[in-house]
Amino acid sequence: MTPQTCHDMVTDYIDILKDDFQVAPSDSGCLLVTPFIRPDGEGIEIELKALPDGRVRIGDMGDTLGYLYVNGMILSRNLIADARRISKPHDVSLTNNELSVTVDPELLGRGMHGLIQATLSVTDLIQKRRSTSRVSFDDEVESLIIHSGVTYDIGFEVRGEREVHTIKFHVDSGRALLIHPLTAANVSSARSWSERLAYRFTDILKAHSKWDPMVVLDDRGQRTSVWSPYAVTPVEEYAVRWSQKEKLEGKLLADPR
Repeated sequence: MTPQTCHDMVTDYIDILKDDFQVAPSDSGCLLVTPFIRPDGEGIEIELKALPDGRVRIGDMGDTLGYLYVNGMILSRNLIADARRISKPHDVSLTNNELSVTVDPELLGRGMHGLIQATLSVTDLIQKRRSTSRVSFDDEVESLIIHSGVTYDIGFEVRGEREVHTIKFHVDSGRALLIHPLTAANVSSARSWSERLAYRFTDILKAHSKWDPMVVLDDRGQRTSVWSPYAVTPVEEYAVRWSQKEKLEGKLLADPR
């Protein structure tokens, strides 16, 4: 095989790739479906947006972390850190769940290649998937919050009328959400935790009515029977069951006030 043969092979390969890209216009630029495939058989899609300063932002629209999430990955802070570490050598950043790179127009090809490389590498984190039976309930709730793309705090202190309380997750950006996961092994302990949390939220709301408290009840598997009317009553007005987590997702994705 001669060097010219190898050169021709590269040229043929690039021609094939070029023909396999699909392009569609969008409001601010265009959408590309690439010939590169995720393990679920879907082509990697990227979006190009023209910025006011003349540069172009190329992003994956959050699809990569979305793929990991819907295929059973827990979006923990460690996983996000891994995704950032993997993306950095390609000059790709991770912000609000989206992998992206911003480049000058003459560097579009290089930027797009870097984003595709980062997307493929982060997608490979699916190999670290573990059984959700070993995942703590707090981690599951946090994973859903991360997947929503909102900015959040963990271990958030809130002043009530009588004292300061610590709530597991706080989501602001105009939402003022206070989210506290609640898990229990039996009805008795579930009732006890409900009463404690009801006191916290009542005290917080007496100090300031802006807060929107939520208690996320762990009703996974056999824990369904734990949340009897007796156990839930103290926090009923704030409660959402994990089996109905779309209600929590709706709060996270709602337009800020």
